[in-house]
Amino acid sequence: MTQAAGTAVSRTTGPGAAVRGRARPRLPHLTLNDDGQRHPMENSLSLFTLVAGIIACVLGFLAMQQGTGAWAHVGATWLGLITLVIGLPAQLFSATRSERMLIVTGLVAAFVGVCLGLAHGGLLP
Repeated sequence: MTQAAGTAVSRTTGPGAAVRGRARPRLPHLTLNDDGQRHPMENSLSLFTLVAGIIACVLGFLAMQQGTGAWAHVGATWLGLITLVIGLPAQLFSATRSERMLIVTGLVAAFVGVCLGLAHGGLLP
């Protein structure tokens, strides 16, 4: 209870009391920080590994198609190799399970992209 202008005002009564007392439903949110600490470098490395690995894998599958750009195998091979070089140390430095899951998924996709790129032309056009 507070005193405002000589009258007693309760914080639990009034027009906003019902809104404050109602429990909000918890919305799920995606986070890579399962341990409650921030890991900006590890998070960015894991997201880079996932995105670059998926792009390398897609480019590797495009290199298999007839009539697509002649550079698809080059992009798949180089991007996959770069992703592997960055993703393997990122796996060692990762701090949480969520980061490791994204990194391993990206590494597998990068490996597939490198293999398909090498099978269809290699590192050079």
